[in-house]
Amino acid sequence: MNARKPIFQKPSDDILYPVRNKNGEIETLVNPSIDSALTIDNDSKTNVVYNRYHHLPLDAQRQKLPVFQYRNHILYLLEKYQTLILIGETGCGKSTQVPQYLYEVGHKVCVTQPRVTAAVSLACRVAEEKGDAVGGDVGYAAAMTACRSPDTGIVFMTEGVLLREMFASPLLMQYSCIVLDEVHERSQMTDVLMGLLKKIARKRKNLKIVVSSATMDADFLKDFFNLADKKDGQFDTSVIMSMQGRTHPIDVFYIEEPAADYVRATADAIIKIHENQPFGDILAFLTSQEEILSALETLQTYAEENNEKNKYRKTFPSGIQAANVSVLPMYGSLPLYRQIKVFQMGDRNVRKVVLATNIAETSVTIPGIVYVVDCGFHKLPYFDPVLGVECMSVCPISKHNATQRAGRAGRTARGMCYRLYTETEYEKLPESVPPEMCRSDLSAVLLNLKALGIHNLLRFTFPTPPPAKSLLSGLETLYALNAIDKSGNLTEDIGSKMAELPLKPMCAKMLINSGEFGCVDEMLNIVSMLQMDSVFPKQSTGKGNVAARISRRNNFEVAEGDVIMYLNLLDSYLKIRNVQKDEKTARKACKDWCQKMFVNYRVMEKACEVRKSLEKLIKGKFNIENQQFEGPDLGSAKCERVMKCVLSGLFPQAACLGIEGVYRGIRGARLHISPDSCLFHMQQPTWVVFASVQTSGDKIYMRDMMTIKKEWLLEIAPHYYTES
Repeated sequence: MNARKPIFQKPSDDILYPVRNKNGEIETLVNPSIDSALTIDNDSKTNVVYNRYHHLPLDAQRQKLPVFQYRNHILYLLEKYQTLILIGETGCGKSTQVPQYLYEVGHKVCVTQPRVTAAVSLACRVAEEKGDAVGGDVGYAAAMTACRSPDTGIVFMTEGVLLREMFASPLLMQYSCIVLDEVHERSQMTDVLMGLLKKIARKRKNLKIVVSSATMDADFLKDFFNLADKKDGQFDTSVIMSMQGRTHPIDVFYIEEPAADYVRATADAIIKIHENQPFGDILAFLTSQEEILSALETLQTYAEENNEKNKYRKTFPSGIQAANVSVLPMYGSLPLYRQIKVFQMGDRNVRKVVLATNIAETSVTIPGIVYVVDCGFHKLPYFDPVLGVECMSVCPISKHNATQRAGRAGRTARGMCYRLYTETEYEKLPESVPPEMCRSDLSAVLLNLKALGIHNLLRFTFPTPPPAKSLLSGLETLYALNAIDKSGNLTEDIGSKMAELPLKPMCAKMLINSGEFGCVDEMLNIVSMLQMDSVFPKQSTGKGNVAARISRRNNFEVAEGDVIMYLNLLDSYLKIRNVQKDEKTARKACKDWCQKMFVNYRVMEKACEVRKSLEKLIKGKFNIENQQFEGPDLGSAKCERVMKCVLSGLFPQAACLGIEGVYRGIRGARLHISPDSCLFHMQQPTWVVFASVQTSGDKIYMRDMMTIKKEWLLEIAPHYYTES
């Protein structure tokens, strides 16, 4: 079996990646943003993991987890079947315990996580439970860093890292068991890995696969990974095991008439529950930070009045015992210490009200919830191949989401779920939400599949096949960037290099072209900064906010736009960093500089790590060097070359200012300048390019912008633009 050449191989042997360094460690390069879409929605994700047994010894903590009683069942089923679909509630111990059970019986385990922080924190936790240092029996590989050795038995990694390991070892012979965790998020990379692992499982009958999920449709996964041929009477190769332990019934209520304003209706429902239902905590679902803060303002005003009146009364008019109210928000971009407050036990006779985005649906489990208020909506990123931009949109949830939200109640006692939509509307909801693969830009995914030698993309076994329009749009983008030729094959000089760079194709193209424009170092700075978010942290106080804006405007903002501003920012930071003699003084000097300039120190350090890793590939492996130009290599001439190099990657995302004062994308999308852009307070330029978009309400805002000249488009991309 091993002697046969796999169907999906990297195009050539000299660009295999990853590589081992002198210590035998695999050097892995991963863009921290590679698993997420261009559209930014930090409110729907969190890295908080609450442990209610943290005061107990580690062994006792492990035995308290629900998964502990299933240990022998899990190992037995994996011995009998090739694929185990493991369904369990958030917090039951799947992510930390199952890899240890597998390692204890002799497996070499790889565990994938959709986010960088989760991979690193889980590796640290499992290493602590085993009483070992990270990098020994337990290691991780994520976000430009790898802490593991060839003998590491349990490796936590992001999905992008595992995909890149397939470039070097298509059948993943270094592992005997693969654990796909958090599959219910159905990211692009998750779907790609499921399709590839199904191919590998056909070749390697001894490879065990565990697909771990909190909410996913188990039967769908079982059928997808079942390799048995029913016509020949073969036995199933996949099996489902559920660890859902909710035992208390839940009463579901619907409204009779549709709500005109679901945010206001949510606040009203919470007040009615508080005054008419027995004591118990309330969890309400809203779509975004803005909606949560709006409802929070209303409820805090009510809470102050309610708590004041309770000094003089013992019961509400309904006869229910009077209780105070504590209102707490819960969304991904909330500071960690404020997220933790949601899990802490409240004071006596104080009802806790939690206003949360859909992170409370699957990512975290809040103890003590008895009542759930479901607004019926959530935010989803959606890529429109016709308009060519990806934006967030508020849309109705699915029946699967509704069931999961209702399940948040009734953990400790009989629960109640109040749905702010009619039962008729519930029946019209789709069974499940389309996965990210069906509603996002596919250019990066298609490039990776091409690099693995999978040429017939239409026949690839995606768990849920994406729309033909999205596939065509992704291929058109790759063709425009010269990553693939007319036959759909990777181009040797550009496409194969772009595939090795763990970046969005447009950013990868900028780096590949940087030598021709004589600006390799400048493009490394720009691309590294484009992978970051929140370079300028938002100040909480009005005075600090004003000072931060003045500092940013005076020290960094330029008329050319955000991209050149990022270049100047990282350039200044590197000068401060490199001028110091030792690391300790360099760190202190950088922190002081960031504090003075109101810049996020951690983000800048992360950008430096990204730059260092990219430089190793660009200069060390690809040997890209600056082309020499006549005349002095500075000033406006150098700046223009840098801007043209940026345009050589971002030209598909150009926009022109229309007569009505609104920008139009090349495919007709109506776009606006983001208030966070340095071009927002300047005279609106006629032509711009942008690296990402952000949506607020019904408007699409361009972020990470740069001004350009119309004639540059005809010079850089004559195959894409024509004079009309």
